[in-house]
Amino acid sequence: MAIDVEATTRDRLLLAAEELFATQGIDAPSLAEITQAAGSGNTGAVHYHFGGREELLAAIVDEHRTELDARREALLDELEASGEVTPDGLVRCLIGPMIDLLDDERGRAYLSIAAQRALWPKQAPPSPRPVVVRLLHLEGRPGGRAPVAGLLAELGFLTATSALAQRARLEAIDGRDAGIGRAAFAEELLAAIVRIVAVPTGEDHP
Repeated sequence: MAIDVEATTRDRLLLAAEELFATQGIDAPSLAEITQAAGSGNTGAVHYHFGGREELLAAIVDEHRTELDARREALLDELEASGEVTPDGLVRCLIGPMIDLLDDERGRAYLSIAAQRALWPKQAPPSPRPVVVRLLHLEGRPGGRAPVAGLLAELGFLTATSALAQRARLEAIDGRDAGIGRAAFAEELLAAIVRIVAVPTGEDHP
């Protein structure tokens, strides 16, 4: 990934770290390596602009999540307007924007980072984001299925993130049509996540 020399130091650090975290691992590159890759001669640049490694990682994740959640909100608006709120539709709203990240170099890097971070022992339990709260509310609306259990929702998200990160690595080697092809992969993944999150819960049990 080429670093824009005209970008601000903060942006260059963020882009350099994003690439290194994705390719080497989120614990592997030193702050000195990140600073050097960003073309900065200030060895304290990461601490100055972000506060430290974990804050830099959080900044990368927050940037992508903000864009993802905006797209999810738009898709949820369309789904609600259609009057057909189904588990399949909700999963497409949540996971569909992540599948689209496969088309973008930075998106593929983020998928790798997200998959690693999901299993990172240093990560604090996240607070529910507004779009996720909205999605779970819609899934449990009157007349619909029972609400998705938090554990099942988390399992579905982790499964999708891991699968997409692996897909990104595969496509980097063999291209968009690697294996079963992107379109078929996406449909298989969405169907698998629907099966996970649609497991009967609560009053649905016999």
